[in-house]
Amino acid sequence: MAQVLKDEIRQCILDSALEEFFIHGYVRTTIRDIAGRAGIPAGLIYSYYKNKEALFDEVLRPVCFDWKRVMKHGGSPDYQDYKYLSQMEENCIRTLFRHRRELIIMMDKSTKTKYEDEKERLVSEIEHHLNSHKDMLKNHDPVFVHIVANNFVDALLQIAYHYESEE
Repeated sequence: MAQVLKDEIRQCILDSALEEFFIHGYVRTTIRDIAGRAGIPAGLIYSYYKNKEALFDEVLRPVCFDWKRVMKHGGSPDYQDYKYLSQMEENCIRTLFRHRRELIIMMDKSTKTKYEDEKERLVSEIEHHLNSHKDMLKNHDPVFVHIVANNFVDALLQIAYHYESEE
């Protein structure tokens, strides 16, 4: 007879995994640690997730964005008012702050996973987006654009680390 999977147990596993990955990062977190926090046998986790990597993917799902697609919707080339973000960019940032721990895990605690270069990918997409508007600038400097993009991502992470409010 097939085991019936329960949503409450799945959520408990996800919550426990989020906490363990946030505290210890991917490499130092074990399935046994997650199970211990959840108060369930370690083997039960494998009824819900194939392995630690699949569980990690599920934990990070809320903050997995196609950065290129988000940046593409950042305004048309003749967009003149740089005080505002596109709706897609604003929604993305709000989601990142709503899921701040997942963002921190993805950007700073995902060594040896497919996400370990995610911060650099985001910086690169922001650079590409800013460079696509270089014709609107009098003095375009690629080094300056890189510094702005890198500092923007670092600022997002600092906000995520130090502020729990979405506002």
